[in-house]
Amino acid sequence: MSCVTIYHNPNCGTSRNTLAMIRQSGVEPNIVEYLKTPLSRVELQALLQGMAMDVRTVLRQKGTPYDELDLGNSKWTDEQLLDFVEQHPILLNRPIVVTPLGVRLCRPSEAVLGILPNVQIGTFTKEDGEVVEMPKAANPGQLGAEFPALVTESHQAIDLNQLKAPLRSIHAPRILMLYGSLRERSYSKLLTLEAARLLEAMGAEVRIFNPEGLPQPDAAPAEHPKVKELRDLVRWCEGMVWTSPERHGAMTGIMKSQIDWIPLSEGAVRPTQGKTLAVMQVCGGSQSFNAVNQLRVLGRWMRLLTIPNQSSVAKAYEEFAEDGRMKPSSFYDRVIDVMEELVKFTLLTRDVAPYLVDRYSERKEELAKIHAKRLAEM
Repeated sequence: MSCVTIYHNPNCGTSRNTLAMIRQSGVEPNIVEYLKTPLSRVELQALLQGMAMDVRTVLRQKGTPYDELDLGNSKWTDEQLLDFVEQHPILLNRPIVVTPLGVRLCRPSEAVLGILPNVQIGTFTKEDGEVVEMPKAANPGQLGAEFPALVTESHQAIDLNQLKAPLRSIHAPRILMLYGSLRERSYSKLLTLEAARLLEAMGAEVRIFNPEGLPQPDAAPAEHPKVKELRDLVRWCEGMVWTSPERHGAMTGIMKSQIDWIPLSEGAVRPTQGKTLAVMQVCGGSQSFNAVNQLRVLGRWMRLLTIPNQSSVAKAYEEFAEDGRMKPSSFYDRVIDVMEELVKFTLLTRDVAPYLVDRYSERKEELAKIHAKRLAEM
């Protein structure tokens, strides 16, 4: 997942130049063609907040219904102008670029240089032939010749600015919950439902995947409806909760099958990377941590940010009332602790996750591909 997003109109030269500058800096951005996929009102307001601009400032006049709608008239309120932009996305000036360093309307296109994580070295020639000299990036803390095995082009000094997301998401944190049993009275399901109630009360949007009908891994194609449902939910979410019974000293096969159906990568996208994870288990007897420990190992393998806290409910059959609600206990208190921590970590990390999981080894590999492509084009 890229840490740079461009709201792009491919018919605009300034937008195309800005996109080319981003790519020349070594980043392949998320490209949102907002004329094809119009922004919601909430997204528009978040961009405006990030740019510290009002809606009137970002309206485009040329090639739009601006004059026809008399939008230069001061009678229109900001809310009314937002209505017009929702109805006519072409009114939004372009391109707008979002990076960990800021949000900016990039007109002229070189305005993007002030917010790129990696400013390219050299020059850039615009489509009209204008040459833009690119500043060389200062790299305090950059490792150098004293590390002969290191590719300095691929190393980046830790940048505190990139840990401060300029455009904070304002939607509810999206949490996906998986449980590992198909029993009619499944305690892992009951614990999941109890945790879901807590998460919703804490302001999260929660979806629970029912594993019934999910085939064993490799026993069906990825187009199977239950597999597709699971994978769509994984792409949707920003954090997950995995809850498994402990069976024979391990998580259940039902739990493992769900995780095995989640791909580590889909092309250039890693659907779980940088998302948060909380793990819980239910025990038929005394308290154990075998299942949560295994779930932690899998979370690391899936590149999830697994929170420190966890829950293990001993003698789960004693902890739930007939109506399925969890009884007051220290176990219940721990579930509250875990859900609070998950929401906090999700809110803290979701907007900076691409930078948190950006790896030297993968930058080095990508740089080698870029060099090879350039050599092939020469």
